[in-house]
Amino acid sequence: NCTYPCLKPAAMVRSHPLWRWATRTLDPEVVLHEHLKTASFVDAVGRSSTVLKAVSPVLVAFTRVSHWIRGMDFPAGDGPQIVRNWNTSEEFLEGAEQAYRYALRTAWEPGDPGPELDVTSSNSFRQWIKEQKTLHDQDFTESNEFEMSSLLLLFQSVAGPKSLEALQEFQELPSLDREKLMAEIQQDFLHGSDLKLGLLAVAEVRHPPLKQLERRIDRLLLRSNFNLAEGISSDFHIAELDNKKRQIAEHFDE
Repeated sequence: NCTYPCLKPAAMVRSHPLWRWATRTLDPEVVLHEHLKTASFVDAVGRSSTVLKAVSPVLVAFTRVSHWIRGMDFPAGDGPQIVRNWNTSEEFLEGAEQAYRYALRTAWEPGDPGPELDVTSSNSFRQWIKEQKTLHDQDFTESNEFEMSSLLLLFQSVAGPKSLEALQEFQELPSLDREKLMAEIQQDFLHGSDLKLGLLAVAEVRHPPLKQLERRIDRLLLRSNFNLAEGISSDFHIAELDNKKRQIAEHFDE
C-alpha cells in the first residue's frame, strides 16, 4: 500500500514500514523536516486568503500543476475561483507516484526502452534507465513483471520561480519588502522560469515469481517551464533520477 503522510504528526511518518530501513541511509531529522516543511507550504498556498489576493497568478499556475498531475482539464474562471479547487500535498504525491511507476516500468519491461523515451527525457533519466535495466537483468532474469508492495514518497523541495520563493516569505515581511518581492513576481510573469518538484521515493518491490524482495531509495526531480501568464507552459518531464540505495533479500529485518 502507498501512504502519503504529509501533515500528519511526525510519528505517522516514522511508523511507515519502510521508514526504519530508509533511515539507515538517510538522516531522519533532515528528511522529515524537508518533507513536512514543503508539504505544509503546498497546502498553505490554498488556504491563505491574504496571499491569494496579493499573488493569485501564482496560485493559478500551481493549480495547473495539480490538475496536470491528476490528468484533469484546467477549469475556467479567474484566480480565486480556480484556487477553490486547489489540491492537497497528498494529491501532488499521487502524481509523483505515477511518474515513479512509469520510470520503473520503463526500466524493467523487456525490450528496448528507447520508444518510451521522448526527446524531452533528460540524460540523467536515460542513464538511470540504462543502469536499472542492467541491474534488473542481472538479478531478476526470470521475472518480467513487478509489484510495488510498499512505497513511501517524501517531498524534498518545491522550487524554481522567484515568485515561489516570494510567496513563501510574503506574509512575514513588512510592506516595503513585499513590494520588492512583488517585483520578482512580475519578472516571472514576463519572462518565466523552471518549476521543480523534488522528492525521495522509498520502495519495496516484488518480482514474481521470484521470492527475493528489492528495496530501494531513489531521488526524483520533476521539471516544467513556468510563467505567471500561462502557468505551466510545458509538459512535466523527469529532469533527474538517481538511486541512493538498492538492496535485495528474501526477508528484511525491521
